[in-house]
Amino acid sequence: MAEIRVTEDGPYACEGVELVAAGGGVLAGGERFFLCRCGGSANKPFCDGTHARIGFDGNETADRGPVAGRARDYEGDGVTIHDDRSLCAHLGFCTDELPAVFASRRDPWIDAGAAGATAIARQVGRCPSGALAATLREAGPVEDELPARILPSPDGPYFVTGAVRVVAADGTPYEARNRQALCRCGGSANKPFCNGTHWSIGFTAP
Repeated sequence: MAEIRVTEDGPYACEGVELVAAGGGVLAGGERFFLCRCGGSANKPFCDGTHARIGFDGNETADRGPVAGRARDYEGDGVTIHDDRSLCAHLGFCTDELPAVFASRRDPWIDAGAAGATAIARQVGRCPSGALAATLREAGPVEDELPARILPSPDGPYFVTGAVRVVAADGTPYEARNRQALCRCGGSANKPFCNGTHWSIGFTAP
């Protein structure tokens, strides 16, 4: 089973999942490997033990309940957008690429009637954190089949795809989701998930 286990005040222990580079090359896979989550490793994305030297506080604060219990729904023409703000990594794909529908300075910030259902579903599928999801009235929930992979994004979180199971340090699994963004800067207030803190602290990583 593809699994990422959060270790107490330490790295992510990964098994059954590939670590890939932006160019598509495989960096690790087929064996257990450990990814930095304190943000301080000199061997990013891999852990080099820096978390112990700096006294990293990796306390997990993310809600462990199902997304359905938190998401707000926005109805459009043949499509419903589901938005779980607690999972947003504030990467801006939605607001940059489909601003008619997603506008952060507007209240409500989502106008599900401002574009066609197909365009909305396509854009929602690009949300790397899984904060956004969509249901088409005629076809049901829309979710591409994605491989079990981890992609370290430049200066940002780990993009995890393929319903990889993330398990808390105390052994409690989070709800398996097809798209997830895990913190790797060490500063998120929603650990283990990214909340965009990498922007404000100037985190850099290749």
